[in-house]
Amino acid sequence: MRNSRLLLRSAPGWWLLLAVPAVVLLALLGAVHAAAAEPQHLAPGGPRPLETSCVSCHAQLDDALLEPTRHTGDDIHFLKGLSCHDCHGGNPAAGADGDPEAAHDRKLGWTGKPVRGQVPAFCARCHADAAFMKRFNPHTRIDQYSEYRTSVHGRRNAEGDERAAVCVDCHGVHSIRAVSDPRSPVYPTRVAETCGTCHADENRMRHYSLATTQYAEYRKSVHARALYEGGDTSAPTCNDCHGSHGAVPPGVENVAAVCGSCHGREATLFRETEAKLKLDLTPCIQCMVCHGNHAVSPPTDGMVGVGADSTCTGCHVEEDKGYKAAVRMADSIHGLVERLREASDRLDLAERAGVEVGPDRFALQEARDQLVEARVLVHSFDLERFLIAAQKGIAAADAGVAAGKRAAAELRTRRAGLGLSLVIIVAVIIALALKVREVDRKPAT
Repeated sequence: MRNSRLLLRSAPGWWLLLAVPAVVLLALLGAVHAAAAEPQHLAPGGPRPLETSCVSCHAQLDDALLEPTRHTGDDIHFLKGLSCHDCHGGNPAAGADGDPEAAHDRKLGWTGKPVRGQVPAFCARCHADAAFMKRFNPHTRIDQYSEYRTSVHGRRNAEGDERAAVCVDCHGVHSIRAVSDPRSPVYPTRVAETCGTCHADENRMRHYSLATTQYAEYRKSVHARALYEGGDTSAPTCNDCHGSHGAVPPGVENVAAVCGSCHGREATLFRETEAKLKLDLTPCIQCMVCHGNHAVSPPTDGMVGVGADSTCTGCHVEEDKGYKAAVRMADSIHGLVERLREASDRLDLAERAGVEVGPDRFALQEARDQLVEARVLVHSFDLERFLIAAQKGIAAADAGVAAGKRAAAELRTRRAGLGLSLVIIVAVIIALALKVREVDRKPAT
């Protein structure tokens, strides 16, 4: 033992053997203590939503003062970690002791309920701030406020019209949900209903001398059926034609462009006709004159021509070139449809009878394609171009009819052959039966 102590004392830096472990131990203890003392990362804007005195106090109140606390689990702001004070200001850590004035501290930005006319600017404090919005989603648009200012709503708001729509009329107040949430009032299946809240209100629209039938008409349209019955959330609703934050009537000069954002081929043909014939079709209201606007009906072949359902006769009279072109277009489409139906019926009949008509049925698709092309080419108002497609379709349908006739002839041949075979077989059987009887009658030798 004594020799060991002498060895340690005589060895250079012997004390390091004892000091190093002690220092390491102290450092580890210090790190643990620091980690325990470090506060948790807070959500943007301060305490977590349910930890604020705003929520805890208002949860004890009634009616409108209680309502905001009901949406801490579904409001998009609460879900992102924001809370009451992020919009209304004040001190979210005070007031829990029964002193609401301490929470409503105007020195800390307390604003209370914003004046209705100031709501767009109130929301824009965050939604027009690129740096702030990037904390939540770098793809978030920050131009809604500036776009709103260009809209009919925004311009009236700037003029002091308290009736004009502001953010909360469309998105809600304390129950604001993500646009992608089916419960959101701006989700595709609810947009028309949301717009109709104001635009179907006669008392509200009377001030602007506006009609209130748009929502009811839209619900009967082909677009609405695709959206509500077909579940197609890409089907047009109010904001697809009018815009959302920058909502305005499309204007007569923009109708074809608005419709063309979905119906691109038709719009291109329409514009090509204007250029080719050096026409200005703006005064005719373009797409709307045939299809309408809110109550857009499914297009039918009856719309072409001069029949009871024709839209052509709304502008063209019997003596003009357009009237005659409409008659030829209608006759061609009708002829192609009838010929295609005949070909399909003949091939169906042959197939059910067991004749192989697969290649002929596939070839008949050309007629269907040309029928679709002809219907689209109506929008070109180019009779020659239209007739080329229609005649190609009729030729393909004629080939289908001929194939059906050949199949029917083959079927008749098969049946005739089968009948003859049965006759021969029966004759052979009878002959054999007679022969057997003859043999049986002969006496055995």
